[in-house]
Amino acid sequence: MAAKARGKVCEVSVGTGRNMGFYEFGALMTGEVEGKEKKGKKGEEREEGGKVTSFTAVDKSPQMIAVAREKFSREHPGVRGVQWVVQDASLPLPPPPSSSSSTSPTSSTTSPASSSSSSEQKYDTILQTMGLCSTPAPAALLLNLSNHLAPGGRILLLEHGRGYWGWLNNILDALAPGHAERFGCWWNREVGGILEEVEKMGGLRVVEVRRRNWGTTWWVELRRAEDEEKEGEG
Repeated sequence: MAAKARGKVCEVSVGTGRNMGFYEFGALMTGEVEGKEKKGKKGEEREEGGKVTSFTAVDKSPQMIAVAREKFSREHPGVRGVQWVVQDASLPLPPPPSSSSSTSPTSSTTSPASSSSSSEQKYDTILQTMGLCSTPAPAALLLNLSNHLAPGGRILLLEHGRGYWGWLNNILDALAPGHAERFGCWWNREVGGILEEVEKMGGLRVVEVRRRNWGTTWWVELRRAEDEEKEGEG
């Protein structure tokens, strides 16, 4: 999923940074000659996408951010235009960092910024893996992310939730309270229902959904509803 990221990228619920090996950082971030950009260590699995020009990592856990940042510094030394943000993803996100003017490899903040209407202050790609399961208002969280998406941008999700069959969902339902108490994760959420809700709220449109593992793993691509409406007018 991270291999599809392009432009100004924000990953929320970044955790310990397990996706970082899949990003392709552009020349502005690496300081290398164009055409010789650094690729992730898992680059052999890379899909057609685009190069990352800045990267923002968001997680509400300072411990997770600390682990991810240390891992990133070790695996991608000298890469500029990266910021680490400790906050809930349901709050307004800070604008992207500058990849070309950054004088230090990384920066960090714990304070969310106000939403900006400028497309330069928004993200081309926003990613989240296994984040809807742990937020009390998943549709509202997605709408907040849409406020920070640049025209033509995409939100990419990898989530887990209810599957195709009733017997499987019954098992998930029975074990969900104990699992949530231990890990803070409700693995039986109706991801399809959340997507329908967010479309009705008007901020986003579903571009594509893929399901694996008996339907319990959801790969989702979303775009701004405004972009779809403008295409319809054209």
